[in-house]
Amino acid sequence: MVIMDATNGNLIMSEHIAEPNGNPCIEPGAFRSIEIVSYILFGIGPLVGNAVLTLLGPVSIDFLVDPTSILIAIPSFMFPFAIVQLFSGALSDSYGRIPIIAGGLVGFLAGLVLISFATSITMFALSHLVAGVGFGFVNPVLLALLSDCSPPADIPKRMGIASALASFGVGLGPFIAGQMAIISWQLYYLVILSIVFVGLIAITIANRPPKMIHGASGIRALINNLKIELRKPVVLFMIVTTFLITLAYLGTMIWTSRGLTGAVSESSTGLMLLFAGIFGSVAGILLGRIIRNRGYGFSIIVGIVPLFSSLFLFLLIGDITLIEVIPLVGVALVLVGWAGGILFPLMITYSQVISPERRGVLAGVVTSASFFGVALIPSVYEPLFHLGMPLLYLGILGVSVLLLIFISILYWRIEPPEYH
Repeated sequence: MVIMDATNGNLIMSEHIAEPNGNPCIEPGAFRSIEIVSYILFGIGPLVGNAVLTLLGPVSIDFLVDPTSILIAIPSFMFPFAIVQLFSGALSDSYGRIPIIAGGLVGFLAGLVLISFATSITMFALSHLVAGVGFGFVNPVLLALLSDCSPPADIPKRMGIASALASFGVGLGPFIAGQMAIISWQLYYLVILSIVFVGLIAITIANRPPKMIHGASGIRALINNLKIELRKPVVLFMIVTTFLITLAYLGTMIWTSRGLTGAVSESSTGLMLLFAGIFGSVAGILLGRIIRNRGYGFSIIVGIVPLFSSLFLFLLIGDITLIEVIPLVGVALVLVGWAGGILFPLMITYSQVISPERRGVLAGVVTSASFFGVALIPSVYEPLFHLGMPLLYLGILGVSVLLLIFISILYWRIEPPEYH
């Protein structure tokens, strides 16, 4: 049981995370349509945020800049995306899930329109900023919405499915974008825009669960909810662990893509990222079953071992641009894709069982930590990239060692409910 100091909200002892006593949804099956729409929308973010990985060449040619300059789109999208998530989940705890999601999708659509008609690197970056702000109001709230009408035992499964779709999007986005770039890179964003527009209509008209308000509303209640959770050491460990997972997992994906630019075709790079995304999505789907049958500790091992194996393989490969080692590069990317597909949804699952009454808050801070990591990946690793890919992978290996330390501490500090 979690014992809380009533005077300051600090976590004194955490031996076991209690499951909620009841579920407000009387007929969960009645909300299947909104569940499906939520899954689809959750997978859209990576389709936009990571598509640029195979568009570095085509976009740089249009804008007459160096391909590395196009990576500015990643922090331009991810920084506002991460910042907004700090409070969007908490806002949904106070004002309801659907209104926050719908408003965010409108902003996201505006950003996609601007990206599609960008004529310079500056407009391209600012358009991603608008899209990032909009989707920041969507991402964590979808997770909270999926948890609201889920029995406690099904939360790992739902978080795994959502993360599986996101992992698949990490690979699918660059793959499709690489193929569409043959015609026009703008066409890719217009297609995503159409899907999001349909999703906006669907989620506003779908049968939805009762409006769930946790506690008082207003800015003061919002800030108070954030303070309560951020005072807990276990939440801080969870945030840092999520941040490190992103630096290791997506850092490897992003900079490997950059290292292959110019040496390997966009379609080939996209295909390798697609397979990495597929394995990540399979891992996410299996996570719920792994947790149920073997527990959280085994799930951590299943994620950490492939991550380290991938980095050691990259170090053995050396020059990733040689044609004869491309298959091994693909294997290494598949391994890191699997690792991300296990470790990131594991953190999301933690966030949804620690404090059921503030799921929006915790979904927001965890996803925010992840996307702060994504936003920092270009600047953190660029100096190492100029020194050579082996040194870059050594840097990521160092981050992974820190990750191993933090995730081990996190596991020993909390004991999520084991479902049998």
